[in-house]
Amino acid sequence: MKKMEPLLTSVDAVLFDLDGTLVETNIDFPLMKREMLALAVQAGLTSEAVQGLDILAVVETADHFLASQGKTGDSARLRSRAMNILEEIEVHHANLTKEIPFAREMFEELRTRFIRIGIVTRNCRRASEISLAITRLQPDILICREDTKRHKPHPEQLYKALSHLNARPRNSIMVGDHIMDIQSGKAAGMKTIGFLRETRHEGFFDEIAPDLVARDLHEVLDAIIRRDS
Repeated sequence: MKKMEPLLTSVDAVLFDLDGTLVETNIDFPLMKREMLALAVQAGLTSEAVQGLDILAVVETADHFLASQGKTGDSARLRSRAMNILEEIEVHHANLTKEIPFAREMFEELRTRFIRIGIVTRNCRRASEISLAITRLQPDILICREDTKRHKPHPEQLYKALSHLNARPRNSIMVGDHIMDIQSGKAAGMKTIGFLRETRHEGFFDEIAPDLVARDLHEVLDAIIRRDS
């Protein structure tokens, strides 16, 4: 396979998604979605009204629906219940975390080049820190669900990470295995790398068109820095 060329001549920082990009937890996302849909229906929405939304968007929609009716107490209770359910599922799976091959070596190589490293995840902090402790991955900044009001695909989480790292978006790269990672990176004005997991079909990223698609973390690193052959 032809070696990738770096996307930038000078890199301030690289932001990574966590689950599916650096670690594997096999979180039960269908279960999480079912639980959130059930809460939304209990709040008075139809399942059809929220079925096509992502997990956090279901919670936001139900929250806003209740708030719009003046039921602020119910809104707060729904959000609290939703976050507790999501955290319970995420923490359970985080305890089974496995490193995706080459993640630690990639971090070490980036550090030798003085490139700052951030992790941006929609998962909760408790589960994320468990995964990082198990794999011994140490980013310069970890931005989790609790840290911002808006989450990927919105760029707010990325902006927060870049600000902490004192990094310029145009000189930084977002790496992730999901469409939302690429959407958020583009929205933030960053270069983007789609990490194509083995379970995903070849054209998974075609519609969103990241700057590069990598099939393993060796290729990701080659797209960030120039390495000796």
